[in-house]
Amino acid sequence: MLAFGSVAAQEMQSLQPIERTESYVGTVRSRDVNGLSYGVRGCIAQVSEDALRNQVASAGQVLVELDDSLSQLALKTAEARVADLKAAVEERDLSLAAAEADVRRRGEELAFVAKEFERNQTMFRRGLINETTMEAVERRMMDARFAAEQAKEAMAAARSARARAEIAVQIGELDLETTRIDHAGLVLTAPFDGVLVGFEPRVGACVTEGALAAQLYDPKRKAVDVYVLISRLTRTDATAVTRGAQVTVRRGNGAACGGQITWIDTEADLESQYVKATIDLDETCAPQLFLNEAVEVEMPGGGDLFRVPAGAVLEGTAYLGSGNNATLEPVAVEIVNREGETLVVRLPGAAGRQIAVDALDDAVTARLDGS
Repeated sequence: MLAFGSVAAQEMQSLQPIERTESYVGTVRSRDVNGLSYGVRGCIAQVSEDALRNQVASAGQVLVELDDSLSQLALKTAEARVADLKAAVEERDLSLAAAEADVRRRGEELAFVAKEFERNQTMFRRGLINETTMEAVERRMMDARFAAEQAKEAMAAARSARARAEIAVQIGELDLETTRIDHAGLVLTAPFDGVLVGFEPRVGACVTEGALAAQLYDPKRKAVDVYVLISRLTRTDATAVTRGAQVTVRRGNGAACGGQITWIDTEADLESQYVKATIDLDETCAPQLFLNEAVEVEMPGGGDLFRVPAGAVLEGTAYLGSGNNATLEPVAVEIVNREGETLVVRLPGAAGRQIAVDALDDAVTARLDGS
């Protein structure tokens, strides 16, 4: 404590709390910006005049159409190719049916020859036929067995050919689907209702695949980026800046829009000690704000705020009266805002106390020297 003696009344001022909000300058941006790109390369054949004039799109609205003459030809060619491949499958079905019928026929023939072989073998044992006749029967048996095996091999080959034909159809259908996707990519549509940014297509201009046609954002989904003092984050009272805190965003014309803090950066600026925060705007009033519009973000200042003369604070320190102002106590203050020749400062628990109006007053200085 510093000896102060009696201090003239005009040198002291009573500290009375003020109700005040703290304001920070922020910038409006879109929370979700979607890029609209061309799916294929081509030349622009048609542009939506409404979208080009108003820079507004509705869900499903056709914005740009590319020339589809070559795409139509490729689509018809792919369709004809699939039809040809399906016809080939039908031919393979006929070949397979014929092979299966031949297997059945050769099987019946083999069974008949086998019975004849058994009968002639019995007759040969009884001496009713000679060896030459028996050899002829054996040859017919071998020929029938060989023919049956050949028929089975032909049926297996027919089944394999049909399977390859089905695979060819699947490949053709995939090629057709790719062609359809490429054809659909000739039309650029809006995925949802929103505002277009940078939408400036021109009929006759040629574009490449993946080229950005425009950006689209929902006007109801906007946010404000603001930088707040790190001291606001470390407070322990209700005025601390936290996720979920409600704030007021005020435009230059005085109109207000509510918002909620949804994100706070984890790194502060080394020199300014400000931290970036993001505020999601109320969707009912967000469409009225422009992108990149400068706004003021008002946050509750809380208690312990006082308005004092600028000269009452010297290098972040003010001098409060103590013990019926018989002594002065140096107290560190937080300067919240400067309003001309006065300061708005935060002095916890200082309500009703007296503050030295001029920190450089000779009387105060003398007491400091003598402390």
